Amino acid sequence: MSSNMYFRFSLPWVILLSACGGGGGDSSAPAVTPPASVFAADENPVLRDDPAVYAVEETARVLQADITTRDGIYTLAQVDADIDDTDAVTPEVEAHIRTDNYADDGKAVNATLRLRGHSSRLADQKSYRVKLASGSALWRGESTFQLNKHPYDLTRVRNKLAFDLFRDIPHLPSLRTQFVHVTLNGQDYGLFTHVEKMGKEYLLNRGLPTDGNIYKAEDFSFLVNGNLALDAAGKPLSKTDFEKTLSLEADNKDHRLLLQMLAEINDPDLPFDQTFERYFDKSNYLTWLAVNVLMGNRDTVNQNFALYQPKGSEKFYFLPWDYDGSLGFEGQPDILAANNLYDDWQLGISNWWGVGLHRRFMSDPKHLQEVVMAVDEIRTNYLAPSRIQAKLAVYRPQVRPWVAAVPDLDYLPAVDADRMKEWDAEFARLANVIQTNRDLFVASLQKPMPYFQAAEQLPDGSGLRLGWDASHDFQGGNLTYHVRVSESPGFETTVVDRTVSNVTEVVVPVPAVGVYYLKVEVSDNSGHRQLAFDRLDQAGKTYFGVLEFTVN
Repeated sequence: MSSNMYFRFSLPWVILLSACGGGGGDSSAPAVTPPASVFAADENPVLRDDPAVYAVEETARVLQADITTRDGIYTLAQVDADIDDTDAVTPEVEAHIRTDNYADDGKAVNATLRLRGHSSRLADQKSYRVKLASGSALWRGESTFQLNKHPYDLTRVRNKLAFDLFRDIPHLPSLRTQFVHVTLNGQDYGLFTHVEKMGKEYLLNRGLPTDGNIYKAEDFSFLVNGNLALDAAGKPLSKTDFEKTLSLEADNKDHRLLLQMLAEINDPDLPFDQTFERYFDKSNYLTWLAVNVLMGNRDTVNQNFALYQPKGSEKFYFLPWDYDGSLGFEGQPDILAANNLYDDWQLGISNWWGVGLHRRFMSDPKHLQEVVMAVDEIRTNYLAPSRIQAKLAVYRPQVRPWVAAVPDLDYLPAVDADRMKEWDAEFARLANVIQTNRDLFVASLQKPMPYFQAAEQLPDGSGLRLGWDASHDFQGGNLTYHVRVSESPGFETTVVDRTVSNVTEVVVPVPAVGVYYLKVEVSDNSGHRQLAFDRLDQAGKTYFGVLEFTVN
């Protein structure tokens, strides 16, 4: 066997939902009586959106920002070439910015400019962070312009639409946003969206203490890892490593409670409900999860959210972040044509099943029913099509003239030669995607949950063990696993083909030396099927539910 062959189970065996693969609990258990509303509790003040916070925005127009840069150690071209945000080098240039309501201060330099974003760095149109220099006056109480191009969003409004909708939803704070037209070094760079930075100024502008912690998830699945190592006082041993998992948007230098929360929330010997209540606000959690279900923000499993922990409090509050890939993004014509963005399990509640916190919460029927209620309450009361259409009606005259003109028109991710015709259709479609996502959520509750697969040779060489995490059926039915191994990822032929129930592994003879592919499909009593979390991208094709392994 190759040296990298090992079982990749994300969960300790001791906390799997079912040791034999049924995983659904007792189907004869009495029905759970839900509360009248999952949001009966008063909204915590740290989560309450004060309309005065957003009064500084000018929602009826696009602001103008003029930026000039000055070469130093780096040039603007080198800044634009910084496509790797994980290396130790961050090219940055001095800059001067002038915007509406921030008049020319007469200085040669009043800011610095660098790239921002992760995958968006690979796009032709870049997003920028412009940070005002120390001692400069703030703009609307903010020192950082986060100018997002959203190059993959055909409409260019998804992110702003999301945060504008969040302002009306209780238990989930929003962020200031603003459409901005940017001129950089005298050249027209088109339309951007400024999104407020979640940091000390975010807290200050909301009248909240600034000595808490705000953790923004970079690669965080509510598990402890080596990057999060702390010294005795609770300070990261390496801030660089720490921020590979959680970036510190506000940092009080003591993160011991974070590690304590992670240890306890994953401890199967502790009562989950008590631990959850200690560290989380249920209304905030349910709102965050339900909003992501309805908005279709699939990319919130290990990133694109933040946790706010006020100093002196044991609570961690979910804050939303980055919604340009939501609101039906997978149905955008260019994404739909590629047909490789999401597997079926990512289009419903199973998208979050791989994270222990979410899995343990939803494994309890009473909590699952709370999630269902939260989804329907928010859809009905806050995300109705009429609300979305009202905001789109305001955006359209602001945004369309800019995206219909160079430079943005040339870069719209459209497949139709008539790009603005396609833009019009996609823009109009946004009002109806909430119901689609709600229907996908309901359908996903009927299916078994996904799992991880693995393959390894037995120590004595007597066989090849093919294993998988136990799936889970919310209906409590029996689950059957169809286990196949092939020499090709498309499974045109198979070398192993077995169907088993009530087990989570099979042992087969060791095949000849070579590369093989494992695919385990689970089905319930009603014929609903599910594949594993695993995904293989090979030679320009995507194979969902497939694990590659090697026999030496």
